[in-house]
Amino acid sequence: MSHELPQPAGLTVRALTGAQIDEVLHDVFVRGTRCRLLDTGTDGLPGEPAAPQWLLAELGDGRLTGACPRERWRRSDEEPTRHLSAPALDPGTDRWRVLEVLVFAPHAQIRLGEGAESGWISADAPDVPDVPEGPLRPRDRSFLLQGWNGPEHSRTLPGPVPLSVTAEPSGSQAVLPVRWLDFSGRARPAPRRRNALESSGTWLTVREYWASDPVTGAVGVAFHRLTGLRTGTKPTGPEFDAGTGDQIQEADR
Repeated sequence: MSHELPQPAGLTVRALTGAQIDEVLHDVFVRGTRCRLLDTGTDGLPGEPAAPQWLLAELGDGRLTGACPRERWRRSDEEPTRHLSAPALDPGTDRWRVLEVLVFAPHAQIRLGEGAESGWISADAPDVPDVPEGPLRPRDRSFLLQGWNGPEHSRTLPGPVPLSVTAEPSGSQAVLPVRWLDFSGRARPAPRRRNALESSGTWLTVREYWASDPVTGAVGVAFHRLTGLRTGTKPTGPEFDAGTGDQIQEADR
C-alpha cells in the first residue's frame, strides 16, 4: 500500500528559491508595492500584472492583512488600524515571527511557511481546459466572512484601497482587506416554480482541487487556493431552495 498522497487534479505547485522568498517579503513589507512574482509568474506559471492582490499573514503575535488593488499595499499594521493588527514585519529581523504568509490573486497564490524558510506558488495547471469535466474538476467556492450587522459593529474605512473593521461573533475585532457589506438574503424566482435563496455579504473566494485515492477510488478535496475577497451577491454556487433547503442543481438553474 502506498502512503503517497494523491495529486490534486488541475493544480501546479512550484517551490520558491530563497531569492524569490526574499523578493516577496521585500515587495509586500518593505517597498509596500505589488508582489512582482504574482505579476510576472515563474517556471511556466503565468503572471497577471493587472490583477488585485491580497495579504493574510499569521504571525506569532497576531494577524496582519492587506490589499493591493493597483500599485501600493494598504496594510492593517498602518493607521488607523494599527492597534487591531500584529506589528509591522521587518524581513531582516522578524522572520522568526512568521507562522504563515499568504499573498494571493485570482490566478495564483504564494504561501510562505514557518519562519519564511520555505515557500511555494500554486496555480491552475497550464494544460487544464477552461471548463474541465468530471468529478475531479477544480471548483470555485465562496465563504461568508462573519461579522455583526450594523455600522456600529462593522464598517468600511475611508480611503482609496478597501479596508474594513468588523466585530466578530467571538467579540473580537478584525481588519479585513475588503469593502464591508452586511449579510442579507432574499428569495429569487428560479425554474420549476422554485425560489432560490440569494445571499449578499462579504466573501472569501477559494478554488478547490480534488484528488482520487488510487486504491479505493474515493474522491475528495485535496488542496485549497485563496483567490480573493469581494462584496455583493454570493459569487459561486451551490444554490438552495429557500423553502425546502434542497440544493438546486446546475441543470435546473
